[in-house]
Amino acid sequence: MALTAAVKRTIVGESQIVSIASNGDDTYYEGALLVIDANGYLNVPAGAATDIPAGAYTGRQGQALAVASGSHDELEMERGLVWVPFSGAAQGDVGELFYPSDDSTMTQTAGSMKYAVMCVGFKTGYVLLDYRNILYV
Repeated sequence: MALTAAVKRTIVGESQIVSIASNGDDTYYEGALLVIDANGYLNVPAGAATDIPAGAYTGRQGQALAVASGSHDELEMERGLVWVPFSGAAQGDVGELFYPSDDSTMTQTAGSMKYAVMCVGFKTGYVLLDYRNILYV
C-alpha cells in the first residue's frame, strides 16, 4: 500500500546521503522507498523494468513534500541497510532479492523488474535490505 503519511525508517551502520532530482506532480513522504525511473528522476515505484531502487527519502526537505508538475526538486535519499516491514519475514529470506512494489512495500516477485536489493538480515516482521548495492538481475 502506498504511503499517505511519513514513516520512520531504521538505518543500520554507515549510510550515504545523495541528492537526486525528483519527478514532478507527486507527494513524497519521509521514509518513502523510491526508485530512479527511466528518465533519471526519483519516482514512486511503478513496477517498470527500468525502476532502480534509490533508497529511503530522508524527509529533510519536509515530511510530506509536494512537488509541482514540471518541477524537479532535489530530494535527499539515504542509501544503506534499511529495515523494511515484511509479513512473514524469516531466516530463509536472507540472501533473497527484493523488488520495489510501491513507496512503502518491497516484494520478492520480480515481474518485469530488472533491479533489486538483497536481504541481509531479518527480525520478526522486518527484513534488512541493502540499498548500498543495487543488483541487476
